Amino acid sequence: MAYLFLILFLLCLSIPIYSYLVFPWYMRFSALNIPRHQNNYEAISEWPSVTIVFSVFNEEKVIERKLQSILNSDYPKDKLHILIGSDNSTDQTHAIINSFIINHSCIKLIKKESRQGKLKIINELLDLTSTEHLIFTDANVFFEPMTIKALIYNLLIKDAKMVCGNISKFSPKNQGISSQEIFYMNFENQLKYHESLKYGFCVGVEGGCYAILKHYFVKVPDGFLMDDFFITLNVIEKNGKVLFEPDALCYEDVNDAPMIEFKRKIRISLGNFRNLSFYKHLLFPIHKGFGFAFFSHKVLRWFTPFALVLSFFLSFIISYYFPLFIIISLGYSLLIILPALAIYFEKISLKLPLVNSLGHFILMNFALLLGYFKYISATNESSWEPPKRNV
Repeated sequence: MAYLFLILFLLCLSIPIYSYLVFPWYMRFSALNIPRHQNNYEAISEWPSVTIVFSVFNEEKVIERKLQSILNSDYPKDKLHILIGSDNSTDQTHAIINSFIINHSCIKLIKKESRQGKLKIINELLDLTSTEHLIFTDANVFFEPMTIKALIYNLLIKDAKMVCGNISKFSPKNQGISSQEIFYMNFENQLKYHESLKYGFCVGVEGGCYAILKHYFVKVPDGFLMDDFFITLNVIEKNGKVLFEPDALCYEDVNDAPMIEFKRKIRISLGNFRNLSFYKHLLFPIHKGFGFAFFSHKVLRWFTPFALVLSFFLSFIISYYFPLFIIISLGYSLLIILPALAIYFEKISLKLPLVNSLGHFILMNFALLLGYFKYISATNESSWEPPKRNV
């Protein structure tokens, strides 16, 4: 029985080790010998019309910079359309957008008199688009001049049906959990790029910036909070390419408040489990192709909290058989208080990278766990509240 518990303990530990370390290393190694071709933008003599779609709610801090970043694009100005849906904004967002509309007829603002939620706004905006090439984005994601061309190039030349932008996180204040979030998002971008090279798809685009052909876009049902992942899985279900484009560089301010990010991760977890329930058939065959990548990159991470909790209790049981595990179980007990320590150290500006990183990892996995319990409790959460902007 002691060895059975030991095997279970090792299996639990192998889940995060495989998903966070082994699988990314395998993707990186697999992509080493795959040729990287530079995008030849000159090969396109006629660029198609593009509609950039996004929703806003009280975005007065970022909306001016957002629109400037689009209008400063290298993309032909007569082919750009900007469609914005305001979810009953009550600050100066409308006034700022209207000041742009005076000089730029390509911008259209749709105002809602009551809160609708981001999903409903986007679904309604889709019906107002008239171009086949669409770019969805967020108000706090700022484009580089080549971003739009890089996204559309993949749709035209590489036969992609959906293209993930390369969002680089930044923190103006460099406080709180910003360094941990920036590291994790850079890690994710690299993994998606390697998946894209190896398989012709990446497991989930970042909703802050992606392009898609209109006839591949699907309206997301109410309650599916992770609309970007839902749409990604729908495209893959139809055997469409979903590519990551490094040249489609853009910037997003990262949240530096641990508890705000904690609540956001709960919503993400809730949405992920809803998507898994709807698209679980895409896991098979699980040993190859998308099923393998989906299971390794996403599903195992979503179940990492359960593995950590089970291994915690197993460490105490095994300590009755193997005295060495007394130290391991005590170490596990200390890990529980790491999130609180990390938050305290961040408040007093004490930089302890190992403590802060481990504390952040545990806190975010706890958020995943709470998201699962919200999922099984059938919480119909679909409202939308953007996080506090740091720019």
